[in-house]
Amino acid sequence: MTDLSRTGITLLPGWALDAASMQPLRQALSAALPGATIALANLPALRMAELEPGLTEWAEQLQPGLLVGWSLGGMLALQLQRRFPERFPAVVTLASNACFVQRKDWLPAMPAATWKQFYADFCDQPEKTLKRFALLVSQGSEDARALARALPWDQHNIEQRLHLLALLGVLDNRAFLKRATAPVLHCLGAADALVPADAVEALRTLDPAARICQHPAAGHALALDQPDWVAAHIVEFMESLDV
Repeated sequence: MTDLSRTGITLLPGWALDAASMQPLRQALSAALPGATIALANLPALRMAELEPGLTEWAEQLQPGLLVGWSLGGMLALQLQRRFPERFPAVVTLASNACFVQRKDWLPAMPAATWKQFYADFCDQPEKTLKRFALLVSQGSEDARALARALPWDQHNIEQRLHLLALLGVLDNRAFLKRATAPVLHCLGAADALVPADAVEALRTLDPAARICQHPAAGHALALDQPDWVAAHIVEFMESLDV
């Protein structure tokens, strides 16, 4: 298998967040892997109706190698891996779920009614809703309010954010994960306000071959709040891939 530490690592943020949100993890990985090329990439303005061409265009802009995606970024990283396995041979997801919103056969996720209300609130009061979202993201951090205030938002307009939010609500990676043969690492936090803690067991049942680790106290902001812990698990994951 390709030595991913030499082919590159690309970090993808979550919904509505700028790639700069991944800078703490980038610094931790740079210290642990001084020879690696570590890039930050923003999420493009994807929409479900044009997902295939959007992902293809995006894939051509990203360096080949390991994809590390936070939340929606992790779900999209798996979508990229499914379509372009030779370009992206392995994926790490951070605080990411197979389905972000509950299905009848996938209960460890956000209730559909909660997600629909959040979507409606963002339509009506986007700035106020973003502030509430920031508090949910930072919940579980030692200084949650300071982290919430420091979150860097992306440059998408409201319409583009709504399209990405709709995408977050409908993406379903379960079928891919169930039959996946490519290496995947899932890192989650036990105090995550957006991805239930019991998603760990559901992911493990879905894909027994995947590596899964859960921080006992961290919330959704793993990449910002626990960068050294995440970096250590990524390095261990990469070492298991190199031959």
